[in-house]
Amino acid sequence: MQRRLSMSLAVAAAICASTPAWAQVGDARPNVSTFDGTGAHAWDGNVRASDAELVALLAEGVKRSPTLKALVERLNKSDVILYVRMDVTSKTGTGRLTFLTANAGYRYLVVHVPNGQSKAKQLAALGHDMQHAIVVADAPTVTDSASFRREFEKIGSVSQSQNGRDLSFASPAAVETKNRIQRELSGDAPAQKVASAN
Repeated sequence: MQRRLSMSLAVAAAICASTPAWAQVGDARPNVSTFDGTGAHAWDGNVRASDAELVALLAEGVKRSPTLKALVERLNKSDVILYVRMDVTSKTGTGRLTFLTANAGYRYLVVHVPNGQSKAKQLAALGHDMQHAIVVADAPTVTDSASFRREFEKIGSVSQSQNGRDLSFASPAAVETKNRIQRELSGDAPAQKVASAN
């Protein structure tokens, strides 16, 4: 875990060292981009996927779920950059959100999408963690892992994950967001506003 965190921090430092045009906030278009800065929306939004497969998954989710679209739009207007990665080690079918770093006026988070699940389950898990990212966007005092944990202790619950290394977060708003996205993807729910940060 320590080695993986160190590698992640090194990647973040390299990304944050330059401030290219993609770092502009305020573009409300619900788009995603790839880590390597290639593709139709390269570095164009605050939600960034690690590969083309995840870009396609997110694009499908934004198209089919008004809630997921609204989450992406809110993050695009914030100082939070959310990296989306596939988690091939997940055995629970749930996602994970971790605080990476804060630098140059931006806060960087990583969401790990569970592998081996249906697209609907992956998108619902992603929406759950994107709701948590909105919490961070709305809480300027969250600037490191310790304040990240404290914020979630205030609004929901924090527990040790099954792997014994990571923390798991839950809040009523995130659970409702996940359920709403599942209903939208199955065609059973009307569009609703994105839940408040809590």
